[in-house]
Amino acid sequence: MSAGSCTSSSNVNDLEEMSNSLEKIEVTNEGSQARMEMLAVAEANTQECSQLWTDKSNTCSLRLRLHPDMQSSITSKERALLEKKGLVQIEIHRLNSRKSLGRDDFLDIFGTSHSKIQPIKLSRTHCVIEGYTQRDHDDLGVYVTDKSTNGVRIDGVLIHKNKKYRLYDGQTISLLSNCTGTVLLGYLVEDPRRNSYNPHGLARACSTPQPKGDRIVQDYTLGVLFSTPLVGKDTNGKYHPIAELDVKREYNILKQSLSEAAHCVLRATQSEEPTKPDEYQVSRQIHVDAKFASTESFRVMVTIGCRALHLSGHGDEKHLYFEDGLGLVHPIPHTSLKELFSAGGKAPLRLVFVSACSSAPLANAFVSCGIPHVIAVRTTQRIEDHAAIEFTRSFYLALATGKSVQNSFAIAQEAVSKSPNVKGPAEVALKFLLLPENGDHSEIIFPPLKVQASDPMKMGPLELRKYPKLWFDGLPAICQGFCNRAIEVYKICLALLLKQQRITRLVTISGEEGIGKTAVAYAVVNYVGPRMTVEGGVKVISVAQIAEELCDQHGTEYFSGGTHGVPVSFGNVLKAVKELIIQHLQQSRVQFMYGGKSNLLVLDGCDCLTKVGVHRQRFRRYLSDLLTNNPALKIVITARTSITDDEALTGVGERVFKLTRFSPKMSAQMLLGLVNRSIRMNEIKRCQSTASDKIELLASHPVLIATDGIPKRIANLAAKLSSVSMDEISVVDNVETPDKA
Repeated sequence: MSAGSCTSSSNVNDLEEMSNSLEKIEVTNEGSQARMEMLAVAEANTQECSQLWTDKSNTCSLRLRLHPDMQSSITSKERALLEKKGLVQIEIHRLNSRKSLGRDDFLDIFGTSHSKIQPIKLSRTHCVIEGYTQRDHDDLGVYVTDKSTNGVRIDGVLIHKNKKYRLYDGQTISLLSNCTGTVLLGYLVEDPRRNSYNPHGLARACSTPQPKGDRIVQDYTLGVLFSTPLVGKDTNGKYHPIAELDVKREYNILKQSLSEAAHCVLRATQSEEPTKPDEYQVSRQIHVDAKFASTESFRVMVTIGCRALHLSGHGDEKHLYFEDGLGLVHPIPHTSLKELFSAGGKAPLRLVFVSACSSAPLANAFVSCGIPHVIAVRTTQRIEDHAAIEFTRSFYLALATGKSVQNSFAIAQEAVSKSPNVKGPAEVALKFLLLPENGDHSEIIFPPLKVQASDPMKMGPLELRKYPKLWFDGLPAICQGFCNRAIEVYKICLALLLKQQRITRLVTISGEEGIGKTAVAYAVVNYVGPRMTVEGGVKVISVAQIAEELCDQHGTEYFSGGTHGVPVSFGNVLKAVKELIIQHLQQSRVQFMYGGKSNLLVLDGCDCLTKVGVHRQRFRRYLSDLLTNNPALKIVITARTSITDDEALTGVGERVFKLTRFSPKMSAQMLLGLVNRSIRMNEIKRCQSTASDKIELLASHPVLIATDGIPKRIANLAAKLSSVSMDEISVVDNVETPDKA
């Protein structure tokens, strides 16, 4: 009998409707951004993102155990044979992320006529169980795909063939069943970290997981929002760069403080009765929900709920600066904060930490919204990095170990005032504010747990998920001293991130040698990557480095053609590049079936592939085929010239961003950012300007003028200044020919 003969038509319709709904949210780029953000936050908030975590690649994500109906019907011999083949219990984890089940797996065990189970009804490959890393965190999502003729059921409902369904704890996978619903051959899904029954049935195969048991997500959640827009826009529509914040380091410090607090055990009270064990205090598991700051993520965070909110970014006396999702500042008036809070309903938020200079006006806006505890920096005051780091580390360490807001604030102030790394530490410590100034701040945001000494298991660290990952590992670092390119970086990011109107899939960053094409590409990757794709979806390939390595391996006489005096074989370079691209696409393709996001590829230093002639045509044709066959792929190229100067790509448009030289003032700014010492006034007497401003003075120095505003030459000049003064360098010594730059 076919497995689909007993299916209720209403259940099938419900399943199809829910599956289509999820597919629209997760797969397409045209869906509502708010809905996608809501889904992502719901997934992240219902996962245990705790400070107590140990990374183990073989930790089981989901376990498939023989269904109880099946276990009661098979013989001990059949069970032994199943166990021998590893079919009694199947564990899916990172080192074993795929398992297919089919006829041959069970035929030699249940092939007799006496068996109730008839594996002959199974297809050769009946279903496939696969684990994929999720887009918003490191969790391994496990999915089942029906590949059979007679069908596969989840919780009694027939699923659609060749469509992936995520599995959750408590569900039943049925490969064979009878008309009464009894599972003849199937498995029960177990999550070793939860191990509780799922009452929602198949609906959870098409929706986000729900909080279960006694897990209190809202009461012990720390929300973290980072706002790092690239540029702002004035009333005349002119772009201006936004000062960069080191939010990565800030996030690492926050995580480190919570991790240290997680291993803290304090004696609470000592029992006077000899027979009664002593009590200890241990830190609670603080869940972290971290995201880039936008109105959607802020509203969803308030709706879902968090106990404390750490907000890092820029602002002014009247506005809070969020991101618009494309790299531009989205100013939120302080008066609109109340509307955002009211849109989320009543929230459990008790504390807001505004990590920004001159944040007192914004802090007062949060106070007016009814937040009882707000930490900020006094108006017109700036805080140096060392002081901000010391305060943040000490405050969250105290808060996470069960100290009150008042005590945590006092401890953090004291840490700053005694820090040897802060200039004028006592005065700097007073720049921090706890508002309202006359409020009662004795509340404990994260109260500790009391554990008896006789129960040591509750005092040990647990193996839970690590923190949400906002930035990817393995991306190239932004070049030291990188500056003056924020507007160019924004325009490129805008082209790549824009999902409506004109979709750009090929970007070329062009310009002369030494102009900073690689540096701009790296900055684009670091900003766009985490916002556009999932981890593993960004690949940077240095074509120039591949060409150099091939020269070293085979000798210059092996190659034909060339660029820059380095003989290079086009065919060998392109072959090596193709192999890396194919490998990357194979490794990352599965991650994009569910994320609805793009895969980003950067080909850096493509001059040897863009030279005029048949090689240029072959490279152009390869790019066209690559983009046509991989609709989720976007490519960034760096080269001196555009690949489409003489002929367009078939079916794909190209956006070219040509970098120009720096102005004298911009050159001076870059030089000051790169020099590892201060430049004294008595070593720049050759300056042609009499201005008092140091940047304007440097901009008129003959040695800096000789760099012609080319970033690579400015960097070389900065390296020379580590050992000699600027006036000691001759203009002739500093000028480099374009071939050497």
